[in-house]
Amino acid sequence: MAMMRVITTRRLGASLLKTTCVPLRHTRSFFGLGEIMGVLTNPAETLRQLNESRDMLKKAKEDMELADEAKKIPRKHTFSKLPGFHGRKVEQAQLRKILSNSPKLTVLFGATSVGKTALLREVLATDDFHVVKFDLRISGFADVRTLYIALCEQLEQFFEDMHDDEMQKQKLTFKHLALGIMEKEKADGGHEVTVADIAGLMESLQSALLRYWEYDPRSSSKNEEDPERQTEFARDQSSQGQRTETAEASKGDSSMDTSEGANNDRDAKGKDNFKKRPIVFLIDEAHKLPALVDDHLSLKVFLDTLLVLTKQDRLCHVLLSTSDSLFHHFLREMNFGYHAQLLTVGDCTSEDTHSYYTKQIVPSIPGNLAPHLEFEPIYHAFGGKLAHVNDYVDAWINADGKMTPYTSAIFIQAYTLLQFHLTRSKFEIYAPLSAATAGTSTENDDAKFSSEDLMYVMKMMVEEPYSMAYFDLCRKIGIGKVDSMVKSRILELRWTKSMTPEEHWNERKWSEDGIERPIVLPMTRIIRRAMEVVLKEEGATRSHNQEA
Repeated sequence: MAMMRVITTRRLGASLLKTTCVPLRHTRSFFGLGEIMGVLTNPAETLRQLNESRDMLKKAKEDMELADEAKKIPRKHTFSKLPGFHGRKVEQAQLRKILSNSPKLTVLFGATSVGKTALLREVLATDDFHVVKFDLRISGFADVRTLYIALCEQLEQFFEDMHDDEMQKQKLTFKHLALGIMEKEKADGGHEVTVADIAGLMESLQSALLRYWEYDPRSSSKNEEDPERQTEFARDQSSQGQRTETAEASKGDSSMDTSEGANNDRDAKGKDNFKKRPIVFLIDEAHKLPALVDDHLSLKVFLDTLLVLTKQDRLCHVLLSTSDSLFHHFLREMNFGYHAQLLTVGDCTSEDTHSYYTKQIVPSIPGNLAPHLEFEPIYHAFGGKLAHVNDYVDAWINADGKMTPYTSAIFIQAYTLLQFHLTRSKFEIYAPLSAATAGTSTENDDAKFSSEDLMYVMKMMVEEPYSMAYFDLCRKIGIGKVDSMVKSRILELRWTKSMTPEEHWNERKWSEDGIERPIVLPMTRIIRRAMEVVLKEEGATRSHNQEA
């Protein structure tokens, strides 16, 4: 009887299903008919909607293509070795030695076109260092807000380049700091980045670097496998502080099967790609920093944090490279220079210059011109300034060999610079670096020295040792006049002797008693040659006037 009831119930359900489904298959909804009538009665509107849909699809496709193209755009702030780099063995060894020891704050001085950037790239653009780099020639910022955003973007890229999951978390910190400022600007209608924002950003950098040095990728990969190992790892860390014990315990875990072990091996290999290296925070052309960010308090916070990262926490090296010797005045004003070690890059030695000439320049000289070019006259005029040697030879080839160092554009520029200062009572110099010097402003960049002052200095500079002690010269003609000659690029100020002196007597003369003194010397060898020519002309003019 029970079986009969089940069969009857199933047949009844099936018949009900048929009676309810059949009418639904043959009915059309009222709304569907309305849409069809709308299309028939208003075809223009329908075509408009179709065109809009087509345009939206086309725009979406274009956006996807642009997004794909954006992924292929090379990354900004490329940092690689420069082709044709030559020599500087002593400087390379010195920099590597400094960067291989405990973190320090280093300021690297060197005249314009001496090759500081090429040297830094040769040393730092390797697998030996992680580098956070800022080239202030193309700074990407011009006030506190853009400084904040540039720092966030650069630090985000820095941690992303490590290609590690844990470091990706640090990357997100700086990404969202930048987004947070942008959101505040939208909400407030003009939020201004404050000193507190800069301080918060630098504190985040400090925390990220601390995490970098505390992070052990091998232990992390093994202890992320399951909660039991995470607990064991935490217990070992709290009791003994040694991640290696946890790794050994993980190796002996009998519950791990063969496939799990294979996966762990692959994970370990992936983690091997992450290697801890010394971190270098590099700012090239650092003297432009105070001119770009006219907010001393924010700069003070920024620089103080760099001191904390080096002198206190020992988390990274900080390397400031500059072609402006007076930048040291600004660093001292900010109580920053006292904590820095100073390095000076001079011109190349005669041996390195000759080697560069032989290996890099001679092969590029046309065969019919090569016999007419000699090294000695070139070195006599330009010294170890490789950029000047290279530019002169290029111009000499373009002139079919009908040129001498004293008819080159390089000499003409040097000669003209001296004559402008001698013949004009007021000669303004464009010096965006003025903000980097203590007690000066960009509003008044007139030369502070007279033609008599310049004549006196030139007479001293064309005789051995072709230099003077900086503070001795300041006492004789005034510190403002000497600094103005430095700012005018007539003189170069060296706070320390160069790592490889190109002319030994320049610096040995003023340190014979064992006390190292800052010196000033002609900015370039060709400036010194121009001084010799100008003095000769002045002497001839005076003799002619006396005879008349």
